[in-house]
Amino acid sequence: MRLSIGSSAVAVVVGERCPLGRRPVGGFNSHFPERRSMNGPERDDGDGRHLSSPHAVRNWSALLSLLALASFLAAGTAFVVSDAASAAAGATLLGLGLIGAALLTSAKAPTVARRLSAAWAEHRRYVWFSGGLFALGIAAGIALAAAGIDLMQLFLELIMEELEGGELEGAEVDPGGLGGGGGVALETSATSFIRNNTPPFLASIIGALTLGLFTFFVMTLNGVLVGNIAVAIGGEVGYGLFLALLVPHGVFELTALFVGAGVGFRFIYRAGERVLGTRPALFTRPYLTRTALLVVFAWLMLVVAAFVEAYLTIPVAELLFPTQAA
Repeated sequence: MRLSIGSSAVAVVVGERCPLGRRPVGGFNSHFPERRSMNGPERDDGDGRHLSSPHAVRNWSALLSLLALASFLAAGTAFVVSDAASAAAGATLLGLGLIGAALLTSAKAPTVARRLSAAWAEHRRYVWFSGGLFALGIAAGIALAAAGIDLMQLFLELIMEELEGGELEGAEVDPGGLGGGGGVALETSATSFIRNNTPPFLASIIGALTLGLFTFFVMTLNGVLVGNIAVAIGGEVGYGLFLALLVPHGVFELTALFVGAGVGFRFIYRAGERVLGTRPALFTRPYLTRTALLVVFAWLMLVVAAFVEAYLTIPVAELLFPTQAA
């Protein structure tokens, strides 16, 4: 897959008078003229007014409310099905916090929603690119499975190595697992999922320091594993059950990981512009502010995904496929 990125340039005329009310180029408070970028017409970083949706407040408030709803559902199943009162309390507090953020964003802090919208406008193509890498990995994993290459054993060996090295939190050897052949029992608490999923999320961002090679590798490899294991497990228990065990939390978790990778890829593009001299400043206050808000929002999605995976995914799968999930 080839990422098509349109070229952009910013003309900086030395000695040209600044427009009334604007400051000269330089530093966090720089102001630059309007330009066209890969995301369409937008303002340059200096004035912090990147193109944002006219419905930014409504859209982001709705997304926060959706995350809150997922948290409340996870809280309900944690209390009723899993008898986990502390986890239910945690999910409820998370949901209340998200509802409060949605109400605050809608009524008192519309600027936050606009900055999130501007951040999405800036990063969305990189997020889609990350999702595309994952999809290509899935296709490659399915192709490997069709060729008779089963990565399930490799996946289990990697988990065992992490377990032996003390790197995998909340896991223990299960001698009776995998048909009596031995396996790994993972702790299925929201805390363990948050603890185990946050490092890859941060690594997908920091991967920009490797010019995106690490992030590229992680996104593709995860897709290969998911595609290959989906064929192996789906062939045994049914693809419907496999999707039911993946989609409820995966829609939040994978989106968060794609956003993190998109932030890393976008930074590489900005750095390239700076090196080529088409971007006067790599870091600006508006860029850092809106990107930080987007990263925080994505991490909250990861937290919600952890509660859903721990307490909601399995009840949903059992409800939809009672015979196969038994």
